[in-house]
This record gives sequence, C-alpha cells and structure tokens, in this order.
Amino acid sequence: MFGVKKMDRVIELADYGICLFSMNVMEKFLKSKKIKSKKLLNYFQKNHDTYIDSLKQGIWIPFLPINAIEYILKLENNGDTFDEDWERKIEYSGFNIDVDGSLWIADIARLSDFDREDFANNDISYQTLDHQTIYAGFCFNLPSGKYNVSIKGYKRKNPLDHPCANFGFLFSLVEVNEFNEYKDPREDEIYDFNVAKM
Repeated sequence: MFGVKKMDRVIELADYGICLFSMNVMEKFLKSKKIKSKKLLNYFQKNHDTYIDSLKQGIWIPFLPINAIEYILKLENNGDTFDEDWERKIEYSGFNIDVDGSLWIADIARLSDFDREDFANNDISYQTLDHQTIYAGFCFNLPSGKYNVSIKGYKRKNPLDHPCANFGFLFSLVEVNEFNEYKDPREDEIYDFNVAKM
C-alpha cells in the first residue's frame, strides 16, 4: 500500500482511544480486586480509587480522547521511528506500565466488553466485506519488568489519500526498578493526545 511501509502496524479505532496493557498483569489485578465485570472501561469510570490504583501499579494506560480513525503504531524499543515525512505534535512521559511477557497496544473499545479470547493471537483483526483486513490491536514482545512510558504523536507533513494513515504514535519504554509516582492521562487540562486535530 503506497505511503505505508511493509512493517507498519496500522490500527483502526472503533472508539475514542488507545490503551496499553499486559494480559497477565491485567488478569492478576482483576483477580486481586475481585473484579468480575467484563465492562472494564465502565468499571474504572465508576470506581475512581481502583482506576487510580491501576495507574499507580502500571496495570494499563488509556490514551484518550482521540479521533476514531487509523493510526500507525510504533515501538521505539523495537528500533521504530517516524522519518522526515512526519512532524511530531505531542510528547508526554512518565506513565507506568508493568509488563509480563508481552505488551498489547489496542483499541480501548476492547475493554468495553473484555474477552481474553480476543487477545489469543499476536493481533486483533477482522475482515471487511470487501476482504480488507482491519486491525484493532497488536501484541509486542518485551522483557518482563516495570517501565516508564513516553508517547509521541505524529502527523504527516503532506497527508496521503485514504486508506493511508496520516497520524501515528511512537511509544518508548524505559525499564525502572519501581514506580515512584504516577500520571493520569485522563487529566484533560494537562494532556491532549488528539493529534488528528492539531
């Protein structure tokens, strides 16, 4: 596809955000808190203390609100970068993530009705009626450990026609011994991740 490199991972959002989490870490947290609801987004919205605790422990990171369109996802730990055709629009750092074996970067809608089977493979995808593959999430292999996460948002200097993605996010993870503080990405007065409107 013109404008998208062969190795680019392009996610198409059905909802208003992207989330990062490690499946094993998420499941341990849900079990420890006796959370049986599959509607995790709704649960975290209604239980603020549990939500804050999840951020402190690095259980997940929600990046929202952003437009429900296509984005290229890159992980700097894998040697990924955006080239000179892109302009960096945002950069935020200091978010916590605890990784156990792998890291998911997925459409946050997948936590509206959380089903472990959705995450059984290395990506979440489906076929449209015209046989186009749409991706809703990708699994990245990373060494287990605690990480501080930074996110950089990019926009193409010269937009390309659909179906090319004109926006993207670069995630960088730095391993730490422990989490000393936390940041809440839902603090709208501090964070704006919506690169499609910049």
